[in-house]
Amino acid sequence: MGEHQTFWKPEKTVKEKKTYNSLRSNKPKAKKEIPEWKKGLLAHHKSGQSSKDRCEFPKEVVNELIAEQGTICPCCKSAASNTTHHVWPKGRKGRGVKTNGLRVCWPCHDKIQITDELLQYWISVYLEKYGDHFWFDEKDWDEYNHKLAVQQQKEQEKQQRENQIQPVVDLLAAAAGRSLKVKEVRLLQSFEDKDMAVFTTLMADVFGRPLEEPKVYSYGEHFDD
Repeated sequence: MGEHQTFWKPEKTVKEKKTYNSLRSNKPKAKKEIPEWKKGLLAHHKSGQSSKDRCEFPKEVVNELIAEQGTICPCCKSAASNTTHHVWPKGRKGRGVKTNGLRVCWPCHDKIQITDELLQYWISVYLEKYGDHFWFDEKDWDEYNHKLAVQQQKEQEKQQRENQIQPVVDLLAAAAGRSLKVKEVRLLQSFEDKDMAVFTTLMADVFGRPLEEPKVYSYGEHFDD
């Protein structure tokens, strides 16, 4: 009887089981989309004051207010003005700027804080004196103007788009014997420029008359209303 032979077998490696922890997931978190008007908004600003710090009145601003408004409280007209009141409240992001400061005495300051009628009175006074957003600081104005510019650009692009599709809208309305419905106009507005050019040519062939070729405008280029 021959000798028993044992064949070599590779050792089994035990793989470590992966556990999924919902609190410590390794899955990459989806980044929050940044609104268009916020992109590059404060790229030129250096890191500095927090939003809370920007609501405090700097010493130089307080000194300017004292020099300009005097030392007598304008509310009671008798006590010394020993504190600076935020006309637009700090809780509403009223900044520590000169156009948002009112020198008053402490009792009047507390009275304004708890009396909505007095609060609104001084807000109306400052609105008339300094205009809208009198409580804004430099960063607030940058953000506001940037947002406004983006909105204006969108409106301009919308107007340009309406000009592009108008010949097609007019032709379809004439053929249908009625004005196009809102959802029908939106369908045309959803077309890309190339698709609209193809559609325009197709409509011209179908109805047997040439249409004005839709113009493509770049941002900042003049267009007729």
